[in-house]
Amino acid sequence: MIANFDQLLHETAQAFDVAPADILGPTRHKEMALARQVVMALWSDHHSFQDATNRVNRVCHNTAMYARERVLNRAELDPNFARIVAGIAARCQHTENPSISTGLEPEPLEKIA
Repeated sequence: MIANFDQLLHETAQAFDVAPADILGPTRHKEMALARQVVMALWSDHHSFQDATNRVNRVCHNTAMYARERVLNRAELDPNFARIVAGIAARCQHTENPSISTGLEPEPLEKIA
């Protein structure tokens, strides 16, 4: 379960090479919008759509629903994108220390091309 929104925001910002503030901001540039959609999609897997929308400073829960659908569709078509999203999710899973609980080191960060 992803329980730390700030960590999710930070990991996504790193993967997309953008600032966390830009993900939360009003810009609609392609890179920011996609990073924002990944944050909403991953957060809404474990929390309400409305909560996901509110956390990225949007109003309507339909925004998070659309984001989740778009991320899932793109992941189906683009294995590299799917790997990046899965990596973000894996690094944000709620465990006290991932290297102790799984016996594995977290995967290295893979950036979006």
